Amino acid sequence: MPDYTFYRETYLGEDIPEEAFPRCLQRARTELDRMRDVYAVEPRPGLDPDTAVDMALCAVADAVYEFDQEDEGRGLASVTVGSVSEHYTAPPELCATTLALRAAHYRHEAGYYLRIGRWLPHA
Repeated sequence: MPDYTFYRETYLGEDIPEEAFPRCLQRARTELDRMRDVYAVEPRPGLDPDTAVDMALCAVADAVYEFDQEDEGRGLASVTVGSVSEHYTAPPELCATTLALRAAHYRHEAGYYLRIGRWLPHA
């Protein structure tokens, strides 16, 4: 699995703070494992297999972090600016559509480095 130095220096990641990286990377690993259970996954031609997987993990970790930031914003209970007041609350859970769209986004991000298809691998 890639470390934070790989994320910053090889993948050229800029978004994930170092303290959040292990958690985001573990969640990315879980997503990639799930993709492997459902789809045929292989490195894109011309890429070193290990580097391709590490780059895909960093790409998905970036997406995980972005979604985490979005979810934190949903938890805002109220905002008051001058005489204008707004109140927002987050739903207790994300809906199935949101979860499916996020999974598709993870596949898209990993797809820069891995071929992810619905075909059956050759036995």
